[in-house]
Amino acid sequence: MPENKYSILLPTYNEKDNLPIIIWLIVKYMQESKIDYEVIVIDDGSPDGTLEVAKQLQKIYGEDRILLRPRASKLGLGTAYIHGIEHASGNYIIIMDADLSHHPKFIPQFIDLQKSNNLDVVSGTRYSGAGGVYGWDFKRKLISRGANFLSQLLLRPNASDLTGSFRLYKK
Repeated sequence: MPENKYSILLPTYNEKDNLPIIIWLIVKYMQESKIDYEVIVIDDGSPDGTLEVAKQLQKIYGEDRILLRPRASKLGLGTAYIHGIEHASGNYIIIMDADLSHHPKFIPQFIDLQKSNNLDVVSGTRYSGAGGVYGWDFKRKLISRGANFLSQLLLRPNASDLTGSFRLYKK
């Protein structure tokens, strides 16, 4: 049976300062854990030079590890994920934010949890243990908590964070 490969999707918009850090962290934790991976950067026409930074990172880490799948304009997060999935060669998909709100050190834990329980989805949560949201104003926190509360009440999904975007999916 072939080894698993993980496609990490990083939608970006004005992330030129964060992108080198998040990529470095992803590479560090994936290499330490000896996990086969690719990082797919989906930039939505960032005016700050994010795509140029991504091209430099591709030269450093290799075109087999860092794939660039830019789009001409800001088309939204959901369609960025779809675009990334269409280009993913891995049999697992990991979605995360490029703004450092999701730490790559948790990716090996996601993978271990998925393997040990044969799960289709592993989802990170901001609302458990030492998790949290930082830099959000009260209104954004209230909307996020409210959406999660209503989802729990209506759907009973047995998950504490349905609106977060740090997940692993079996493709």
